[in-house]
Amino acid sequence: MLKTQTGIPIDSHEFSRFIDSSEIFDRTTALMNAYLARWHNNDAESFVEHMRADLATVLKQYHFFNEFVAITKNFNFDPPIDTLSCTIRITDEEDDCCTRYRAVFDAQLNVIDDTMSR
Repeated sequence: MLKTQTGIPIDSHEFSRFIDSSEIFDRTTALMNAYLARWHNNDAESFVEHMRADLATVLKQYHFFNEFVAITKNFNFDPPIDTLSCTIRITDEEDDCCTRYRAVFDAQLNVIDDTMSR
C-alpha cells in the first residue's frame, strides 16, 4: 500500500484492477454518448457552436481520452457518501480540447450525476 505525502492510504494496484474490472470508462463513454446525443437533439445550434461540428462528426472524427478516475467523499449529501468520478476529455481533429465529460457514480456504480464542462 502506498501513502501520499498527506498520509492518505492508496492501494494503486487494487484501484487499477477495480477500474479495469468495473469497466468504468466503458460505462462513462456510453453515458457521454447519450449526453452528446441529447444535447444535439435539444439544441443543435449550441452543440455545433461549442463542439465546432455536428454530432456525427464529433462521434466519428473527434478524439476521446480517458482522463481520470477519482474516489471522492461527496458532501452534497447528508450524510456524505463515497462517490467515483470518471472524466473523459474530448478534442477535435487537431487535438484542441473542446470539452470534458464527467460522470459521478455511487458505491454501487449507479450514475448519480453527469456534467459536460463547456
